[in-house]
Amino acid sequence: MEHLLRAWPLSDWAPAKNLNGYLYGGQIRRGDRTLCHVCWGGQNGVNCKTTSDESPVLADALRSFGKPHMPTRVDACEDWQEEGFFDSVSAALIQFAQDNRLAINQQGDWVRGEARTLYVGSKDSPVRLVLYEKGFEQGGDAPRDWVRLEVRVRPKREHRLAVGRWDPLDAFGASWVPDAIQFFGWDDLVKRAVGTVWKQSDTERARSALVKQYGAIMAQWAQDVGSWDALGPAIQAAMSEAEKNSRIGKKPLATGAATLVTS
Repeated sequence: MEHLLRAWPLSDWAPAKNLNGYLYGGQIRRGDRTLCHVCWGGQNGVNCKTTSDESPVLADALRSFGKPHMPTRVDACEDWQEEGFFDSVSAALIQFAQDNRLAINQQGDWVRGEARTLYVGSKDSPVRLVLYEKGFEQGGDAPRDWVRLEVRVRPKREHRLAVGRWDPLDAFGASWVPDAIQFFGWDDLVKRAVGTVWKQSDTERARSALVKQYGAIMAQWAQDVGSWDALGPAIQAAMSEAEKNSRIGKKPLATGAATLVTS
């Protein structure tokens, strides 16, 4: 708590409601504004929540604290103010989404070109790109050509520790995002995994065991029949012959009436 209070100068600690199954709750406050909601007890670790405006402060505080932390979501954004920027970038992202079978969701007035938002990727997926006209969102005197590109990452549990050490630019390296925005020329992006770690199915494990145990025999067989292409028909013929011999070797069951003998 002392570390968080130092992260927000002129702030105070106050009781708060416990959330998400934790036993206790507290908050970092400045006046009547809640800067960070903290819950602990009853579960492993401590849960910290902030609004989007205060998230950068919390991220810096957690990194400087030096203890492992596991964020459930991280966002990073880049802003531009350029006429026609939204049209050109949205077209490129839509084409990428179509080519890679990613979900596309368009909100706002795309006919008049006002207050538009483009979502690439499913809302339930670990990674989602959001392009929106920030100027329309802010309203007032905000420039209408103000555009924001935001990446939202929900890392799976096995990746959360690593994500907790990310800088903002690292988020743009998540999963397929570098490929989607390669037209920006951000060549220093490093691809980073955030999704579920792949695990073999039962069938895949069985095939792996088969190849490991009999791979050399199959390779020799392919050489004997002339090629790998010829191995498939050879195996099929051998399986058919084995099944035929199995049927021939089975003796038919005796038939006839049964007699019950009693004494």
